[in-house]
Amino acid sequence: MYTYHFQEWLIFFCFYCVFGWCFESAYVSLVSRRPVNRGFLKGPWLPLYGSGAVVVLWLTLPFRTHPFMVYLVGALGATALEYVTGEAMVRLFKVRYWDYSNQKFQYKGHICLSSSVVWGFLSLLMVYVVHERVALLVFRIPGEIRSVLAFTVAICMACDTGAAFRRTMDLREVLLQAEQIRMELERRAAEKKRLFDAAAVFTKAAVEESIENRKEALLQSKDRIASRTASVLETAQLEERLEQLRERMSRIGERPLLQSPRARFMTLFDDTGDIRERIRKRKKKS
Repeated sequence: MYTYHFQEWLIFFCFYCVFGWCFESAYVSLVSRRPVNRGFLKGPWLPLYGSGAVVVLWLTLPFRTHPFMVYLVGALGATALEYVTGEAMVRLFKVRYWDYSNQKFQYKGHICLSSSVVWGFLSLLMVYVVHERVALLVFRIPGEIRSVLAFTVAICMACDTGAAFRRTMDLREVLLQAEQIRMELERRAAEKKRLFDAAAVFTKAAVEESIENRKEALLQSKDRIASRTASVLETAQLEERLEQLRERMSRIGERPLLQSPRARFMTLFDDTGDIRERIRKRKKKS
């Protein structure tokens, strides 16, 4: 059974974070035919890869002599991590970074059977091929240098993650504000339609009544016109505010939306397509 100290787990975590970023950025850059910095962090690391590697290794290394158990435990552990991470991101940030909704045997778009099968094979590759070489490389580094390197990378990654977390929480707040304004605008549109229908019925009835009643109806109509004018101005202000929020979304959400093509907002009103198009237009102008 493999046993590692905290410092060693930390450097493994940092290594796989950087390795995952290199692998995924290179792959996506080749497919996109342009340089792509994957993930929502600025630095060359993807914490999900580091977390996944450490979780899989921690769970599977005790079963190293039993390949089937390595496959099974690795698949279940990676799937559980993928689900928890996806659900946490949706709940915290109101953004979905991957979506398996179009896959068979999926759950909430966070996990699916085909992905779990792949995680099992990757666990075998990790335990029997990759990690042995990584461990040999790591233990060739002198202990003091290894400690300084691990903690330096971890601190840089923590600062980068903290800054990204603040940006993403700002985006969440903007999304919620935009959602409230959209709901209010829809409520006003429905109320406007209801009043219009009621006014049409009232006008038809007023025409058939006496002249005296018509005068009274005109006075009431005057009051309603004044009220509607105020409502129109308020609606215009809300629409202007919504436009400002969308523009702010396009700035705050540039990294998650462009670096993760499948990312989308998880609000009642999905403006992902519009915001992504605004980002592209702004980048073309610059």
